[in-house]
Order: sequence, then structure tokens, then C-alpha cells
Amino acid sequence: MADANRNTNNRKEPVTPRGGATRTAILENAARLFAEKGYEGTSLRDIGEAMNLTRQSVYHYFHSKEELLSTLVAETSEIAADKLRSIRQDDTLDATEKLARVTTALVVDRMEFSERFRMLERSESSLPEPVAGKHLAARRAVLSEVRAVLAEGIEAGQFRECDDRLGALSLLGMCNWIAYWYHPGLSDSPDEVIGSFVETARVMFANPEPGAPEPGTRGALARVRRDLDRLDRIIHGPDLP
Repeated sequence: MADANRNTNNRKEPVTPRGGATRTAILENAARLFAEKGYEGTSLRDIGEAMNLTRQSVYHYFHSKEELLSTLVAETSEIAADKLRSIRQDDTLDATEKLARVTTALVVDRMEFSERFRMLERSESSLPEPVAGKHLAARRAVLSEVRAVLAEGIEAGQFRECDDRLGALSLLGMCNWIAYWYHPGLSDSPDEVIGSFVETARVMFANPEPGAPEPGTRGALARVRRDLDRLDRIIHGPDLP
């Protein structure tokens, strides 16, 4: 293996491997180069040169550029979906607690793997198959899990009535931007960012009239009457004394 400690001052912010972190460093440098030069415009040699490693050294961990890209998708998109699914299936949590944990998971992933998220967002249209299909399936799974948590909270009366799909897309869009502006040491501390986003999500979906609705037809009628009363107040204003 080539000397990984060679001077790299002429490189653009490489991720330098230390000890057993070589594999992770290769993934992070690949994500950065895929985002900068495009998947087709990046070779294993380019990735190795960014770290002062030979192509053979990179090949020791990943046998092809396609395998490297597939690993990035699996460790970014697919694992994210698995995390959210685990939270959603936890019967010891109510919907409000699930929303807090889902938001935390989204924020942490985008802070820790910002290069990967940016690369996947910018390269979606040019990802080769079958990687593109895996990434799309994982994105849909993430959306589905967030929607399910919101739908659960709406049904339980913990969240306000809203379109769970639009609500999930809003939450995901808000969290995705973290990958573009968060920089350790230059931004607020991770705990401050997480706390701010969790509180924002809580406010976004909090029910101003908490209380579980009745199930079945009676509950549906109660919700319709409540919505009609709200609409009447909007149109006619509050009752005058």
C-alpha cells in the first residue's frame, strides 16, 4: 500500500484514512468526487489519488466503481429506511415520541454523512441500474415510514389533521438541507441542531385541539363537524356578544 501520510496540501480537503478507517475514508472521498465530477467522470484512480492511495489499494476494499456506489446507497439510503422502520414499529412509543426520534435520526444522518446525501441528491438522474432502483426504493421507504408515523399521530389525535404525504415531504425537505449548511465547528453544536429541529417538527404537527377521536363512523362525523365549525369561524368570524 502506498504511504497514506504523504503530503496532500495540494489536494482539495481529502478525507485521510487513519487506522481502520480507510474503508470509510474511501467512501467519503468517493461521495465528494462523484458530487464534484459526476459518477461517469470519476475513476477509482481519482479516488485513490485524493487520498494518496494507489488504485490497487482502493481495489482491496472495492472491486469496482459500481460496487463503491452501491455501498454508498446501501449505507445511506437503505440503512436510513431501516432506522425509521424500527422506530415506527416500536410499540412502546406514542406518535409524538416517534416523531421526535424520526426527526433526530434524519438530522443525525444528514450531519454525519453530508457528502453522501449531497452526492445522491445531485446524481439521482444519472445513477446506473440497479443502483438507481435500490436508491429509489429506499427513498420511497423513508417517505412511507414518515407518513405512517404522521398518520398514526393524526388518528390518535396527537397531530393536527393534515395530508400525511405533504407533511412527510415537508419534514424530509427541511432535514435534507442540513447536509448543505451544517459544518462541525462552524455551526451550532449537534445537540442544539437536533433539539431545534425536533421542536420545529413538534410545532409543525401539534394538534391545537388534542384528544383521540372516536373510532369508526362516529369519529368521522365528529371530525367533519369540527372542520365545518372551523370553516364557519374563518368565513364569518367569531360570534359577537
